[in-house]
Amino acid sequence: MSEQFDAVVIGAGIAGETCIRRLHSAGLRVALVERDRIGGECAFWARIPSKTLFGPANESWRAQQIAGIHSPAVGGPRDLIHGDSLNSTSDDRVEAEALQRTGISLIRGDTRVLKPGQIRVADRLLRTPHLIIATGSAPHPPAIDGLAKVAYWTNREALRYQAIPQHVVVLGGEAQAIELAQMFRVYGAEVTLITEASRLIVHEDADIGNHMARHLHESGIRVVLGQTIRQIVQNGDEDYITTLQNGSALHSQALVVAGSRVARTDVLAGGLTGVRTSDRGIQVDEYCRAAEGIWAIGDVTGVSPLSHLAQYQAHLAADDILGQTHPARYLSVPRLYFTEPQVAATGLTLAEVNEQQLEVSSVSVELKAAISHPHAQSTAEEHGKLTLYADRQRGILVGAWAIAPDAGQWIQLAVLAIGAVVPLAILHDTLEQFPGFSEPYRSAIDQLTSALTSTAPREA
Repeated sequence: MSEQFDAVVIGAGIAGETCIRRLHSAGLRVALVERDRIGGECAFWARIPSKTLFGPANESWRAQQIAGIHSPAVGGPRDLIHGDSLNSTSDDRVEAEALQRTGISLIRGDTRVLKPGQIRVADRLLRTPHLIIATGSAPHPPAIDGLAKVAYWTNREALRYQAIPQHVVVLGGEAQAIELAQMFRVYGAEVTLITEASRLIVHEDADIGNHMARHLHESGIRVVLGQTIRQIVQNGDEDYITTLQNGSALHSQALVVAGSRVARTDVLAGGLTGVRTSDRGIQVDEYCRAAEGIWAIGDVTGVSPLSHLAQYQAHLAADDILGQTHPARYLSVPRLYFTEPQVAATGLTLAEVNEQQLEVSSVSVELKAAISHPHAQSTAEEHGKLTLYADRQRGILVGAWAIAPDAGQWIQLAVLAIGAVVPLAILHDTLEQFPGFSEPYRSAIDQLTSALTSTAPREA
């Protein structure tokens, strides 16, 4: 016997939960299917718990720096965070009860999509004309000799550690690897970050990775770039030996693998008619349609592993189902990296500017801000950078990035300007309340306006 629903969402992460709530609020009879925890990766094993562990520690570390205390260690997580707070994400009972009170059917278990409109969850058969796949992504360990034989940590295990290792080796060069490396460092561990890439955060401008590498070095983190790993072995329960291609060996008490991720497409039973997959995930069109009656949203689409983009795609799919169809606009998606300092970017990178052969002017503004801390008696300067790219022919911004404390809070001006194609002349005359974040933009836009009115050659 089967159960009939107007829509079924597979995956209760931020994308799936956003979509199911929107469909339910429109009056549809819906079911949310999840084999693990409601809230998904972000709520339990990524940004939210890492902010709980890394954020308070980082604030204390800043206070020590401001006060002139030079030790990088600030104690362990349980010295800074009340135990109830640290363990508040250990289960999802509160979330499950809240969903069920609204009338959303929550169904748990391993799931297989048998064919369009027909889903098997454990021993239950669900039927629906609207299936939304929001199964997210999973860690994808690199092919390194010996890695499969050692007890390494992913971000999940790293955020649940009970004691601080003396030395941690982190594999990866993107945001999550950097964030975990910084977290262990502020708790006093010796940390080595290793990536095969020639720089950090390779999908952004080189200046971002170079700036971050310098910051990590200054904080006491060893950064190894452009080195492949020959072998990893484990002696006993704690001693890991990581041998690099150049023959040098690193000994550590913990090994964290925080590299690439792969879309979770295992719910598809041997492929579905019309559904196309690639190495990135399920291919979707501008409405997040994967096939007739099937939509895919969030990390599983491979568009970008960002929580706010997952929510955006959830709205796209729900609106399409509800007859309020509108295409995706990815022109100015904000790309945020919650490292220290934060990195925020939107629009085109310099590489994309060059690929499109745009005639642009670029301006970079060095940032120096006096940052005071409520627990310190003095202030210290925090350094950063804002870079803007403007299309000379159209007189508009096409790209922007910033690396600075809380950069994610003030990149939105560039997000809106690029997405709405606001002329530089309008931005030049736009006022922001004081105090605000407009001063770096004002300086950069003034320079861009001057450059666009000159006959200077292309700068980028």
